[in-house]
Amino acid sequence: MKDFILCLLNVVLLVCGQLLFKFAVRDREISSLRSAIELLFSPYMLTALTLYVGTVLLWIYILTKVQLSYAYPIQALAFPLVAILSLCFFHEVIPIHRWIGIGIIVLGVLVVSR
Repeated sequence: MKDFILCLLNVVLLVCGQLLFKFAVRDREISSLRSAIELLFSPYMLTALTLYVGTVLLWIYILTKVQLSYAYPIQALAFPLVAILSLCFFHEVIPIHRWIGIGIIVLGVLVVSR
């Protein structure tokens, strides 16, 4: 159970990073080197990048404790979580075929985590 919780924590951090990346680029256009640098040093982007560094360090720790064939499929939960949160935060439209794919991912993770 501890292994699964560590993997879920990693997923949550990945999802938070993705949301922060999207917040960072929302309503922005990268049209010059200056705009790219401004984006890179925006608070959302810096937070997302910092979070990703922490996520990588946690992932390395997880790999010292858990089989890769167990841990890596759990990372797939990031896909449905990002989709659901994109719907909530960014009001993205998610078509039915994407929901079906999300359901398949969740079922796959349930099978792998047993």
